[in-house]
Amino acid sequence: MHISTRSPVRGAAAAALLAAAVALVGCGPTAPTVPTATDATPSPTATSAPPSPTASATPTPTPTPTSTSTPTPTAAPSETAGQVFETQNGTMRLPLPDGWTVDDQSRLGTDLSGRPQWENSIGFRSPGGTELQYYDGFGALAGFHRTEFGVVEQRTTDIGHGIAAMSWWVHDGRYFVHAGLTQPSSIGAEPVTELSLPGVERNHRFTMLLLGDANPAVASQAEAEQLLGGPDVLEALEVMAALKLTGVDGSAMPPGVEP
Repeated sequence: MHISTRSPVRGAAAAALLAAAVALVGCGPTAPTVPTATDATPSPTATSAPPSPTASATPTPTPTPTSTSTPTPTAAPSETAGQVFETQNGTMRLPLPDGWTVDDQSRLGTDLSGRPQWENSIGFRSPGGTELQYYDGFGALAGFHRTEFGVVEQRTTDIGHGIAAMSWWVHDGRYFVHAGLTQPSSIGAEPVTELSLPGVERNHRFTMLLLGDANPAVASQAEAEQLLGGPDVLEALEVMAALKLTGVDGSAMPPGVEP
């Protein structure tokens, strides 16, 4: 009888292989974890949910612009049209036609001796853009000059002393044009626009701004007469001729102004 026997080495190897297989089965892939309700759908949090309305979340109405947010002209009209304008210290009164406006830039100043004096500086403007400039305060009276000139239009006033509203030209190389209250010369010299009343230490000046320049001029006498006889100049002369000077002295101050 033949009895087969195995080598101890081969037996040990087989046992080792069997142990390894068992170990591999124990270390195999882990079965997938079944998702739970918590894992599959994240719970809502305060950051994912819409915020509850609060006072700070309520829309705030946009504020309506005020006068400080809208630029206003530096020289805004200070009087309404259709009234009688009077200077702050009562030196003159002027009826205004409908539509005219006033810009009052009057102020406290000093004369050449350093004494306080109220100076009235006022601009008048028509709806069509005609501009008049009025001033009264301290000033040196202008002298008369003998030169070629010609009066185009003239309106009398109730002021007296020969004061009239006038438009005229002066020829000195070119034809300089003027319109304003004047005190005509008795010696045939050109008119001047610096006025004063007897016994009143205050000078007055009321002129029309012509051609936007301090010394407006044109090339010929015909041009000058056409300009100075135009409808805007005629309207300005009527306004200036209505001026009333009250005879208030140069030291007069507006109510509430202390020199």
